[in-house]
Amino acid sequence: MRNRGAVVLYLVAALWIGLAWIGESRGQTRIPRVGIVTLGQGLTGEQDKKWWEPFRRTLADQGWVEGKTALFEYSGTADELARLKVDAILAVSAPSTRAAYAATRTIPIVALDFTNDPVAAGYAESYGHPGRNLTGVFLDAPEFSGKWLQLMKVIVPGLSHVVVLWDPAPGAAHLQALKTAGRSLLVKLQVLQVRKPDDIDRAFSALRGTPQALIILPSPMIYQQSERLAKLALQHRLPGTSYSPSFAEAGGLLSYGPDAPSSYERCAVLLAKILAGARPGDLPVERPTKYQLIVNLKTAKTLGLTVPDSVLVRADEVIQ
Repeated sequence: MRNRGAVVLYLVAALWIGLAWIGESRGQTRIPRVGIVTLGQGLTGEQDKKWWEPFRRTLADQGWVEGKTALFEYSGTADELARLKVDAILAVSAPSTRAAYAATRTIPIVALDFTNDPVAAGYAESYGHPGRNLTGVFLDAPEFSGKWLQLMKVIVPGLSHVVVLWDPAPGAAHLQALKTAGRSLLVKLQVLQVRKPDDIDRAFSALRGTPQALIILPSPMIYQQSERLAKLALQHRLPGTSYSPSFAEAGGLLSYGPDAPSSYERCAVLLAKILAGARPGDLPVERPTKYQLIVNLKTAKTLGLTVPDSVLVRADEVIQ
């Protein structure tokens, strides 16, 4: 009987050891969780097809299939995701990047930010070696502002007075670059500040003189108002340009900026490396590699403008 009791105890002990080993093994191979921090309705509708599908497809190509080998947390603030101790955070937009970096200095962050310089903002020590818990794709190229002005100078005859819509929240880098380009091209700039959507109508009411064009500087808040801005630009008969494709698609004259789907794909590649064990501080910050120029010829005709062939041949899309 004593032998039988000893055998039973041995089997029970062996069972517990086996269960503990299985639990530890499962813990080592558990499915990682990725928190998503974004603005507005970035995960639904048409934008979901344009942007998030390339992101998911690229991530799946790297072996991380949503719902199978990786789980995604779409709801919650950056603070909540940090408390959940997700394995990584994807932050889309400048405010989301700022919130994620403020929430955690240990959880890896991949950022998609078209308005900030990551080094100047304190997110990274350098582009080649960020050194902290954040990497991503950033459009830190204020010279874009000069390109928008150059495009307008080519399209609008005798351009000398331009209205600039500027949200101070992302900083003044693009505005300073535009002022430099304005002095070089002998174009007077009228800068209108907008900090929230309610400021937009007041800004257009404050127009002075006879401005000949409108340049909309990058801002997440302004981006979400692209369709409204396109209508206001037409109403005031202002040829306008923005980095948002939605602006040209809704009736603005031009849009020129980073190709969003390809930037999402690059974020997916960075995220896949992190999920596989790479440190974000060792992954160089990237810049967009593809850009998109959209010209709305219908709007040009309405405004009585002729878009030169030199611009049309560069366009990725022409709206007739």
